Amino acid sequence: MTNPTPNKDSDLLTSCQDLATAEEALGNTVGFAQNKTQFIMADIAGLLTARETLEVGKGQLSVYREVIREVAGTSRLFMGFTRDVLKPRLGGQFSEPWKLLGFEDSLTLLETPAELQIAMKTIQKYFEANPTHEVAALNITAARAGALFAELCASRGAAYNQEMVVGTLMEARDAASEKLRRRYRGFIAEATQLLGPLDQRWRAFGLNLPGAQQTPDAVEGLIVTLIGPNAAAAKWPTTARAEHYRVWRRVLNVDAEYIAIGSPVDLDFTIENLPSNAMVDIALSAVNNGGEGPLSEPVRIVTH
Repeated sequence: MTNPTPNKDSDLLTSCQDLATAEEALGNTVGFAQNKTQFIMADIAGLLTARETLEVGKGQLSVYREVIREVAGTSRLFMGFTRDVLKPRLGGQFSEPWKLLGFEDSLTLLETPAELQIAMKTIQKYFEANPTHEVAALNITAARAGALFAELCASRGAAYNQEMVVGTLMEARDAASEKLRRRYRGFIAEATQLLGPLDQRWRAFGLNLPGAQQTPDAVEGLIVTLIGPNAAAAKWPTTARAEHYRVWRRVLNVDAEYIAIGSPVDLDFTIENLPSNAMVDIALSAVNNGGEGPLSEPVRIVTH
């Protein structure tokens, strides 16, 4: 059986932690030199730190983006108030003078932070050129427009810079992840030189035996028939790669988990001593030297 490198970082970290724990316990008997526990743990720590730092960076970026949304919302309200107080001067319908206040083809308020940033600068210039049009009591002034422009510039600039930081942190995370993947592959390569293909110590590292078969598929076609008040007969077709089978029983409302009750080599099995007046699920798994396949779909029987 092969030992593919885990795709997900979470699975990779768990697998490498298993390698480190087992190497610490068995390393002296196996003789690892290049992939000892301290080396594995150093690479695990590198990835964990990179992941944590990236999440902090993403969190800060979310903060900056929220600031942009808040300032943009305030700027949009300011633009709306400006429009309303100037309608008596510029008219209730869109016309060329409205372009001096950032409106484009209608009096509809702008939406995006970038559009609103330009609009704030445009409104600032309008009031600087027409100070008598300001309404200081409502804070509809050139100074307020300029302040909002500055806030939008600062918040959007901070977000752009943080996006760059997050990109760099993602590259660092990916590099740390790849380093740990190389460690995982290197461990298996060194273990291949030190352990036989069927050495059971492979399992201690959470790895498959390279010389073992692929585990069997789930058994299909299980049939279970009552042959007495407290007995049943099970039979099933051959499952590819199976060397023997394991029969499982679960009594509903009694057993929390399935219980193994037999390991036949043949394709049939007699189940005895079932409880009376009970619903019982019977399932089957196929086994070989590579391990055990998944449970079959259960068959439910009802005893008398």
